[in-house]
Amino acid sequence: MNNQDFKISFKTVWFLVVGNFLLTIIGAFAKIQHWEFSQILLTIGLMLFFSTWIIILSDMVKNKIYNKTFWIMTMFIMPSIATIFYMLQRNKLIRLGQKFE
Repeated sequence: MNNQDFKISFKTVWFLVVGNFLLTIIGAFAKIQHWEFSQILLTIGLMLFFSTWIIILSDMVKNKIYNKTFWIMTMFIMPSIATIFYMLQRNKLIRLGQKFE
């Protein structure tokens, strides 16, 4: 299996990753400050987070990446940080996966 792209564009996935991260942080800050629209921000941020998480996890499963078990376990242990680091390292991990396996 060669390097398969996401079902949606790479830029869209990056937009989802950054968007969910920012909306979740702003929503949490708004909740601390007792803003009236904080629940809406948190809900949208978490919905984007789960959709992004599923997209990236399915990409990990279908592509031959280096150290796949580590990355999938990291998605369950530290989901928000793992999505950002995986997106940064995706091409390198796919190249290493094809080289070593």
